[in-house]
Amino acid sequence: MKAAVLISPGVLELADLPDPKCPEGGALIKVKACAVCGTDVKMLQYGHRDLAYPRVLGHEMVGEVAKIDRDCKIAEGDLVQVWPGIACGRCRSCGRGEDNRCQEMKILGFNRDGGFAEMLALPPECILRGLNVLPKGFDPVLVSLAEPLACCINGQAQAKVRSGDVVLIFGAGPIGCFHALLAEHLGAAKIIIVEKLANRIQEIKRHTSAIGIEASESLPSILADETGGAGVDVILTATPEVRVDDALVKLLAPGGRISVFSGPKTGNYEELLDLRSLHYRELTIAGAYGCSSRQNRRAVELLISGEIKADWIATKRTTLANIQDALSHSSQRRGLKSVICRG
Repeated sequence: MKAAVLISPGVLELADLPDPKCPEGGALIKVKACAVCGTDVKMLQYGHRDLAYPRVLGHEMVGEVAKIDRDCKIAEGDLVQVWPGIACGRCRSCGRGEDNRCQEMKILGFNRDGGFAEMLALPPECILRGLNVLPKGFDPVLVSLAEPLACCINGQAQAKVRSGDVVLIFGAGPIGCFHALLAEHLGAAKIIIVEKLANRIQEIKRHTSAIGIEASESLPSILADETGGAGVDVILTATPEVRVDDALVKLLAPGGRISVFSGPKTGNYEELLDLRSLHYRELTIAGAYGCSSRQNRRAVELLISGEIKADWIATKRTTLANIQDALSHSSQRRGLKSVICRG
């Protein structure tokens, strides 16, 4: 089979690999679509602490079941979306349905080979909680967007986004767009998104009710005008460029919440915060990383039902042979989401 193999940071090769075998109790799928995540671009450029080389990247996957080695409701020929987590299923987090917090978690495309390949072997841990059967003939590219949408579901759950909230999003890349769509779905009263690139502000305005604001030093006064001086209820960081500091905290209304969604970039890891402000104004700062299998399933449902319309976020479709073009499309921000797909 063909696969895009990361040999080391900066070295990605399209290689011929032996076809994987179906694991005992697991499944073998033909990859139909695998979207490019910003983390894939980061791993290509700089590596990642969870990587062992060589590695086939890609964790936002949809495929057709070629073989399955267990008796369950999934059959050969089914089109399935794949939650990329491989959780133990035994620990306290897994028992609570918070399997993204599993201490033994492995992730396809990180610790195990992922979806930038023609075929993918799935271990038995993936079958019961990690596969979501799709309607026959459904567009696999659209459902390859489920995993990043599910991560936003997790982020907004941690920040307790609810109907009537004023939501501020930093970054109008793919994740910022998913956050805007989801906040809209949850009934946010107003969505404000801050972005440097004018073309992304145009896209978010075209497809959502969000108010697009160009990043500038006058942001606090602009937000004061937009909120009548009351502040925002929720801040979602959809870019690593945001500093979670006292200046950001001051943008919140009483009872406000911040979701640290994107990992802060180097130099922004440690910040001093005025804890008195958090105490007296009952503010919350919550981390968010990945998504649970339950949240992933919910994202699939939202996309299939059309309750969230995200097809416009997939701005480039291409083949595995042109994966470098797909990665460039994402890294150079020529559009929003690029997806590797095959017929």
